[in-house]
Amino acid sequence: MKTEYRLAEALKEMMSQVPLDSISVTSLTKKCRVNRQTFYYHFHDIYDLLTLVYLNEEVPGLFEANNIKEMLTLIFKYYTRNKAFLDASLNSAGKSLVEEFMHNACYKTFLRFITLLPNSKKLHINDKKAVARFYALAYSHSIIYYLSTYKNKTLEGLMNCFVFEPSDTFEVAVERLLSVRGKQ
Repeated sequence: MKTEYRLAEALKEMMSQVPLDSISVTSLTKKCRVNRQTFYYHFHDIYDLLTLVYLNEEVPGLFEANNIKEMLTLIFKYYTRNKAFLDASLNSAGKSLVEEFMHNACYKTFLRFITLLPNSKKLHINDKKAVARFYALAYSHSIIYYLSTYKNKTLEGLMNCFVFEPSDTFEVAVERLLSVRGKQ
């Protein structure tokens, strides 16, 4: 395994036990049995390494989800398996990396949902992306707010953040866009 990925795994493991701000380059390199120079050859600082971690993170099964409820269930399962790591990230200067990770996960999933709709074939890809971006921003922000604010987190609690959303959200958005574009 490449050194930078060993360091990334070690950081993720360490963050499950101690706050990010308490992890030093020295303790991290000691855990990986590499010298400090090796760390600085690959990364500028700990946050640079944390960026690599989030660039390589995935929510297992997310891209097979068939609807928003399944997506939220998979995200919550991911959270419970990585709770200590995610909580440490959310309570550090690395919070924006979690926000970006969650936004990208929602965006890719929503774009896939939209692309699978029969009427979406009439839309330009940029219109599909605009709808996906709009909903991804709202959903990812609400997910992060829930995970970083509530003490007793449950799947039901996360789902309750979105009870106002109808199940045909994307169908309605595509139909409205087609109407505006005069392509119905």
